[in-house]
Order: sequence, then C-alpha cells, then structure tokens
Amino acid sequence: MKRTIIFFSFIIPFIIIFSKQINAFSDEPQSNRVTPVVLAIEKVVPAVANIRTERLISQRHDDPFFGSRNELLERFFEEFFGQSQKQMVERPLGSGVIIDEEGYIVTNEHVVNRATKIKVRLSDGRDFEATMISSDPISDLAVLKINSPTPLPYAKMGTSKDLLIGETVVALGNPLGLENSVTTGVLSAKNRTITFGSEYGNIKYDGLIQTDALINPGNSGGPLININGELIGINTAIVNQAQGIGFAIPVDKVRETLIKLFNFREINKIWFGAQVEEHDDPSKGIKVSSVETGSPAYKAQIEVGDYITKIDSKEILDILDFEKYILKKNAGDKLTIIVNRGETEVKLDVTLEKAPMPSVEKLALEKLGLYVQDLTPQLAKQLNLWWVKGGVVVSDVQKNSPANTVGIEAGHVIVYVGQYRINHVEELGSLLKLMQKGDIWEIGIVWADRYGEHQGYARIKIR
Repeated sequence: MKRTIIFFSFIIPFIIIFSKQINAFSDEPQSNRVTPVVLAIEKVVPAVANIRTERLISQRHDDPFFGSRNELLERFFEEFFGQSQKQMVERPLGSGVIIDEEGYIVTNEHVVNRATKIKVRLSDGRDFEATMISSDPISDLAVLKINSPTPLPYAKMGTSKDLLIGETVVALGNPLGLENSVTTGVLSAKNRTITFGSEYGNIKYDGLIQTDALINPGNSGGPLININGELIGINTAIVNQAQGIGFAIPVDKVRETLIKLFNFREINKIWFGAQVEEHDDPSKGIKVSSVETGSPAYKAQIEVGDYITKIDSKEILDILDFEKYILKKNAGDKLTIIVNRGETEVKLDVTLEKAPMPSVEKLALEKLGLYVQDLTPQLAKQLNLWWVKGGVVVSDVQKNSPANTVGIEAGHVIVYVGQYRINHVEELGSLLKLMQKGDIWEIGIVWADRYGEHQGYARIKIR
C-alpha cells in the first residue's frame, strides 16, 4: 500500500505538466489564426447588406427598339394606345453597408437604378424591404432605409486622408451572388481618375482608391475596410475588363455626397433656416455659419457662431448627424436645440416649417432653360395632343440652355421627370427644388406633328 501511494504521488505531476502542454499546443494555432484581418471582418460583416432588386421591363412583341425607350413612357403610351406588351423581371445582385443603427444603407446608384422593389438580407439571415431615400448617378451613390424594431449593427466610418499604399484592405459583399463573402488585398494606389461610358453619358470619377482585392458587380456597393475594421470606401465595379484591379469611392467623398443625399430641405421640404459647418474637433458640435431672416432658426434666436451640440436627446457630432435627424421630422414638429455660445450652454426651441417654394417658372428657366405653363384642354387640342390628360407645356426654350442642348423644343409636353408623372407646373416645381447643379435627370416628353404622335426622353444636366 505504501508503494502505491508513492507511485501515484510521483506520476501525477507529470500528468499535469503533459496536460498543460497539450492545451498549449491546441490553443496556440487558434490564437495565431485570429489575425487583425479576421477581427476587422468580424466587426463589419453584421453591417453588410446583400441587395436584390426587381425591375419591371415593358416589351412590345414586334418592337425592334425594345430596351431603348423609357419604361415609364412605354407605360404612359400603353394607357392610350393599348399596344401589346409583356413584362419581365430582372433581379440584379449587389451589396451595401449600414452606416448607422437606424438602418440607413449606402450602396452604388447603379445597383438600385430603376428598381421597383429593393430587398435587403443581413448576415444574420434577416430580410427587409428597403425604400430609396435619394441617389446621385454622377457620384454613383444611393441611400436606402430599412426599418428594424431593434438598433442595427453598422460600420464605423474612417477617413481616406491617411491611406497608405500597400496597407491591407478588405472588400465585403456578395461577389458572384455568394452572400457574405470577403476578398482581401492591398491598397494599390490613391487618387485614380477613371472615365467610362454609362447610360448618362461619359462619367469621370476622380480620386478613386485602387486595390487588388476582387471587386465585381456582386460586391459593388459594399464596404472596403482597413485593418481596423473602419469603412474607407464604397466598392464600385466600373472596369469590367480589368483583371486584378478594383476601385472604391473614398469614404471622405462618400461623406460629402451623403450630406447632399440627406438634405432634409430638398427631400422633405423642411425649413430649419441655418447653414452649418463642421469643426475639426467633433466634440464641439457643428458651427452655425449663417441664419436666414424669418426662418425657424431665426425666430428661435439661433445666432451665427453658435455650436449646435445636441438636438432633443441626439448628440450632434457632424453635419451628417444633423441632416439625418431632421430628415425624420415634419413641418410643425418642435426641436430642443442645445448650443454653446461662447462659454455658455443655451437651450432653444425651434418649430420646423414647410420650406418656402420659389417661383416654379423661375426655377425652370434657371435650371433647365425652359419657359413652361400648364397643359390645359384647350392647349392640348391646339397641339393635337387631345389624349394627354395633364402635363407641362414647353412654351419656349432658352438658347444654349441644357434643354436646348438635348433637343427639347417649344410645343413639347413634359409628362415625366425621373420616375414621377407630371400633371401640372406645381408638381414640376417640387422636383426642380431637388435638382442640384451637375445632376442628371431624365425628362419624358410627348409631342405631335404632321407625322403623328411621338414619345421621347432626354437626359438633361442641371445647371
């Protein structure tokens, strides 16, 4: 019995040491595998949106020009002439990235262009139907919104000011329709300029990030991140013939475009009445640079030089926070604004109002070069367009204007702008307010001459 006790007391320490060595061997490979790249991907994958869209396409069975006409005008003519058509559905695949917990998603404009339905799937398998907030075909960026009962994971925005040639980057999305995929590479170059043809004509992209991470139509619109899991760009698949070369829109340029795409005054016609600018130190809030006389901000005694730090309970760190928060509001809503004025914190109440609408005729002339008026039944008969119920007549066109350049003439009737049916001048005015210099909009027109009735459309660049 005494020998047995001695034997076990001798062997147990060796068993313990051997067991520790086995655990050490099993743990070490696991810890080595969790690289900074893996950690960066884990941070961002929950914020990646896989996007599917549906588009309705009208086709005349015997039409040799199928696909070259505007879909909405085809539908408009169908109502009056009953031409035989069939509809097909496309389901393009793309990607996007959630940029805040409320469910705003950034993607490429070409991913959701002309979509009639947009569906989003997250990495956890949840599906949402998304709505389009706004888009800009020139910058190839669009903003979508999904609604979730709980806060959503989102990607933290980095900066493209300190990018390093050769640093590791990761592109996320669903390349080739394979959901939640990642491709890695290095940052190959900065400030690339690419010009390529599109349905809007030749578009020039400045300041692009170049990478050898695989970017194709499937992960176009998805995030490009750095080793810290920060968003540094939005992938864009614009050079299909290139092998091993991908491009992304740098995040600083994305941020600039988003400020325009979230513009509450243009989108929701909400009037706050103060222009703001960002400070180098986000903790100071945003600085009021000007105040419109008679505006809600003016009535609330907001002053130039004030720093807005909070709206209601929302902390305001940059202009994007400011625009996104007020975008959710309506005319008549009251806001509690906290500002720093010198060394004093001041609490002010602002009641939002409907933005005043400038003269539609003035806007049409300034932005398009058009003189316009409502299409009355009498005018419709005179123009031999008796079947057109509602529209805006072009009474004259300014020389060398955007409208003149694309061939719009007096006697043409505007019936569509973008995806919207236009029945009278006031509806045109609402859209004119959204148009910014350099934007490209599609104008649908009808007219009649000795050869009969015609439909057409022009892509017009706003001045």
